[in-house]
Amino acid sequence: MAVDCLGICKYHTTFLGATLPNFEDWPKVLYLNTGLEYTPEEIWDVAVRCNMLERLFNLREGLTRDDLEKGDMLNHRYFDEPCKRGAPDVIGRFIDKKKFVKMIDEFYEHKGLDKDGIPKPETLKSLGLENEPSRMI
Repeated sequence: MAVDCLGICKYHTTFLGATLPNFEDWPKVLYLNTGLEYTPEEIWDVAVRCNMLERLFNLREGLTRDDLEKGDMLNHRYFDEPCKRGAPDVIGRFIDKKKFVKMIDEFYEHKGLDKDGIPKPETLKSLGLENEPSRMI
């Protein structure tokens, strides 16, 4: 998200290699291009807020936890059918649905979302988004 916020192509970042620009380099790039002074931590904070704004927008547009089209759940085929192609250690395997659901629960908790994937009031407040109209779903 930070790369998206900065308008930097992902292919020129650590997305493709550890020696490419990263959070330590971006403040200088931002300053040289705009004159704005940010620390790596401030850029991270902006990215976290933008990610939550994206979540609020998606919730407003109908995202739900279990919706296969708009939600956070995978199609049943990932759980029921063995993989036919790919890396040798993946062929013939499938995703354990119970583990996947547990991972969603853990992800929601980590992001400050409730069990349905909706941001908790305290999460929005900590990000300065408590008055963001997109949350009014």
